[in-house]
Amino acid sequence: MADAKRWRLIYNPQGDAADVVAHAASVAEGRIAGKYQLSTVSVPDTLIVQRSTKRGIITGADVKVDRGAASKAGIQVAQAPRQGRNGARAVGTIPLSEVTAKGSRSFATVHVEPDDPGVILYTSGTTGNPKGVTLTHRNFDFQCNTVVKSLIPFTHEDRAVGVLPLYHVYGLSNALVASVNNGACFVMIPQYSPQTLLNAITDNKATIMPAIPSMYQHLLTIARSRTTNIPKSLKFCVSGGAPLPLAVLREFMEVFDTQIVEGYGLTETTSSVCCNGIDGVFKEGSIGPPAAGVEMKVVDENGAEAPTGETGEIVIRSDTVSPGYWNDPEATAESYDPDGWFHTGDLGYRDEDGFFFITDRKKDLIIRGGFNISPREVEEVLMMHPKIADAAVIAAHDKRGDEIVKAFVVVHEGEQITEHEVFEHCEATVAPYKRPKVVEFVDSLPKSATGKVLRTELRGEATDRRLVEREG
Repeated sequence: MADAKRWRLIYNPQGDAADVVAHAASVAEGRIAGKYQLSTVSVPDTLIVQRSTKRGIITGADVKVDRGAASKAGIQVAQAPRQGRNGARAVGTIPLSEVTAKGSRSFATVHVEPDDPGVILYTSGTTGNPKGVTLTHRNFDFQCNTVVKSLIPFTHEDRAVGVLPLYHVYGLSNALVASVNNGACFVMIPQYSPQTLLNAITDNKATIMPAIPSMYQHLLTIARSRTTNIPKSLKFCVSGGAPLPLAVLREFMEVFDTQIVEGYGLTETTSSVCCNGIDGVFKEGSIGPPAAGVEMKVVDENGAEAPTGETGEIVIRSDTVSPGYWNDPEATAESYDPDGWFHTGDLGYRDEDGFFFITDRKKDLIIRGGFNISPREVEEVLMMHPKIADAAVIAAHDKRGDEIVKAFVVVHEGEQITEHEVFEHCEATVAPYKRPKVVEFVDSLPKSATGKVLRTELRGEATDRRLVEREG
């Protein structure tokens, strides 16, 4: 792919307006904007850039590195400086203050080809090693000017709420880039809290809000405690990243006098490729029909298209689909077939009206006694218990090594529940082989920035592969 000299790494864990400037400037200069965010706090300010063609280590100020050994092994070392105006500068870095001070109003963009890489975003790694998804200029152009235009009624008069992280494709593509592309105002929220978000909507008379389910739930909690001052400016909202409970969706639309659609997309598809609720047509549990310019189908284990109503893997083909993973031909070959179909790893089906439904992640299935068990099906039953606030299900193993269902349960504050009560609750509606055999009560579930449960952490498989392992 492109020359490594065209890279520009944007690493700003705190997040502020500089992200917008750095991203736009990188793309305008024909560089590749690489955006990263660690999913753990055990190694703050330390980053290992994967799939680089050069061998190097970028470390935090307090990380000890054997520079002699690194030099002998041909490994370059760049260490972040300690905070302070006069502190040392990491190799090859440029402070934003210096860039702006030397900036000129005279600027010419650099010509790029449509299929040149524009941004590289790393997946969360919930099914294995994080992979660098290469998103091209064509991907973003098609996403903004074809896909988004068929899903979200953006105009230059809109004011979109920027409450999502910009290192994630949802916030980057459907919020920032879509707003700029349509000449809309982009209202950035530096630090999320329900009250801060509500204030931003009210003060700026925000009209469009892409957000995740928990944010809608938080806003409703505030609204329920009030009798006035609920902003009515929102004309259109998008929920994505995880399923939005139907009860929350309906109540939010009524209280805030707005419309919500549920979007579905992946990093590999430059975010949304379909929506449930467009033009008021909503099917409970569906992700909706494909957007304009997007082909979707369900295939069986042999790659043949599955009949309507039958479950298989959802595959997608479109100009909004990434060409593959950065310097990772093996992973690319696993997910993309020769005909250009991207295999999502999501299992689901298509109904007679062309609406798609996701039943589960392909790699999250639990197999017991030859039967496939969908974790989501069991989780939905658990969530019906009035004392349970959140739940997740994974495969565990019994003494014989056979797979069993294990449930992680978060109880509502002030409530108490026993493992036996959970078992009794499941007996009424869950087949015997699907029922949890073990229950672990936890204070919270590990989730990604977009609210997806990180099952690898629940399984105990969440070794951070960015860490450097020491021998001996």
